[in-house]
Formats: sequence, C-alpha cells, structure tokens
Amino acid sequence: MKLAALTRYTYIFIFFDIALLAAAIFTLLIVLRWKHLLHSAPLPNRHLITRLTLSTNFVHAGHIFSIATFIAFIISLWPLLTRPTRDNAATRPVAIHMLFILFVFLLTMGAATTIWFTTLRIRSLFTPVWIEQPLNIKLYLQDSLQCCGWFNATAAGLFEPELRTGFCSDPETIPKDPDPNVSIGCVGPFTNKADDLFNNTFTTLYGFTILELGLFLTAACIANLRIQKKRFLRIDYKLITGGKGGFV
Repeated sequence: MKLAALTRYTYIFIFFDIALLAAAIFTLLIVLRWKHLLHSAPLPNRHLITRLTLSTNFVHAGHIFSIATFIAFIISLWPLLTRPTRDNAATRPVAIHMLFILFVFLLTMGAATTIWFTTLRIRSLFTPVWIEQPLNIKLYLQDSLQCCGWFNATAAGLFEPELRTGFCSDPETIPKDPDPNVSIGCVGPFTNKADDLFNNTFTTLYGFTILELGLFLTAACIANLRIQKKRFLRIDYKLITGGKGGFV
C-alpha cells in the first residue's frame, strides 16, 4: 500500500514538474518577444503602448524566472533517478530540490506582488513616460487612442500647441474650456491598456506559484513516504533474516 502511494505521488510530482517546465518555456517565449519589441522601431508599431509599458526589468525578471525554473527541473531529475533502500531513504535529493523550488516560489511571488503594487500607482508612473516622448509618438497616441494631451486638452493637462493636429485639430473635439471633471486626455485609455498588461502578468505569475507550491508539497510527501519505505524494507529484511537485521 505504501509502495503504491509512493508511485502515485511520484506521478503527481512528474505532472507538476512538467507543468512548471512548460510555464518556464512559455515565459521565455513571451520575454523574447518583449525583448524584440523593445529593440524595434517605435513607429510604425501597432504594439507601441506595450513597448512603452514594458521596461528592461520585465525582460530581466523573465529571464531569471525561466533560468531558475530550468535549473529546478534539472535538479528534479536527481530525485526521480534515485530510489530508497533499507540503508538510505534517498531524501537528500528531494530536500535539495524542495529548497530550490522554495527559492523559485519566493522569487515568483515577489515579482508578482511587485507588479501588483505597480498597478496601484500606474497613472503617476506613466506621466513621466508621456512627457519624455517625442512629438511623433504623442501624435500617434492621440490619433490611435482618440484623446488629446495627457490629462486633458489644456496646458496644465500637458497638451502642447504642437499637438493640436490630427484627431485633436477639430475644435469641436477640444472644448476651449474643458470641464475639469471630464478628462479627454490620453491618461485614461493609455493606462487602461498598460493596466491590462500588468494584470495579465501578475495573474499569470500567481498562477505559476500554484504549480510551484504543488510541486513543493508533493516533494514533501515523497520524502516522507521514502522514509517509510526504508523502514518497511528494513522490517522485511529483518523478517527474512530471522530477526538478525538489527533494530528498525
């Protein structure tokens, strides 16, 4: 019965291990796409908002997660290739793997939580991004998002005279004295799209922590079952040798 349980938990371990490896591959592919996007020309680019939202920190964090997960997968092969005997429960490989998975779990949880906190101040975070953009980028954002200026179509709302063209050239679109309670600036649509990217990212990372936690708990069960298996093997050996196997 205990041997069947050990086999069953080993299969569960393999499932979580492969699922986490797939998550690392998925993350690496996304990160490589982001890296290409960051190095591409700003215009013409239908993913301009994504490009402005991302930073090299996203790419570096994605690489670190992928590499750490790949290393964890390689370490996981060690427990799978070892078997408990009556002299050695072979729990050390499992324990080392658990420690590394715990490290990956904390890394993933920290990254997800950091991104989540970023969403709480997303408007103030991207105001400097708008200010530092060249004129052609601002005009492209205004035309594509159908907005004028950053906060609104006033000088205080970071709307410059040079931006009064394209979508914002129609005087009917831009009231001379806009209601301060009604924002027609780009801050709303821009940060909404940026917020979607952040939300999808930290939600996915929190999903990865479920796989990591499942793998960690399964490994803990395997370590316990291996200790039990060692004990049963010693009992069997003692019975076979007629009680000469020593204490169990």
